[in-house]
Amino acid sequence: MQEKERETLETEGENQQEENLVEGQEKIEEENDILKRENEALRDKFMRLAAEFDNFKKRADREKQELIKYSNEDLVTALLPVIDDFERFLAASQENSDDSLLEGIEMVYKNLVKILEEQGVKKMVSLGRDFDPEKHEALMTAKVSDVESNKVVEEHLAGYYYKDKVVRHAKVVVSE
Repeated sequence: MQEKERETLETEGENQQEENLVEGQEKIEEENDILKRENEALRDKFMRLAAEFDNFKKRADREKQELIKYSNEDLVTALLPVIDDFERFLAASQENSDDSLLEGIEMVYKNLVKILEEQGVKKMVSLGRDFDPEKHEALMTAKVSDVESNKVVEEHLAGYYYKDKVVRHAKVVVSE
């Protein structure tokens, strides 16, 4: 009888071990599934952060390039009144006959304009064009025969571009 009890006990012990083994394996599988989900969530979060960082780098590079591109804008804007003064002087001196002074001033003016053009400054063409509030500042309107409505008919002060940006709006008279 003792032997039978011993066999029963051994069988019960083996059964208990198998049950424990199965329970342990189920727990391990559950933990493995939990860890897989956590790993996937962390991978997703990492991928999003990497994409966000990449977008940040691209935006920062774009802003840096734009800052470099327009770094001389203040200088250009400061020089435009000098160009205006030269143009007024040249227009007024056409009436006087001091040719050597006029030629000297004209040379300086042309040289200054050439340097500015090399740096990306371009004079705006406004006369006869459609009025565009992005480029023009309307000083007044005028009724002009044989001219469509909303066309620039006079330019009081030239507008200028620096690279592809308007740095000074043209001051114009617009047809009604």
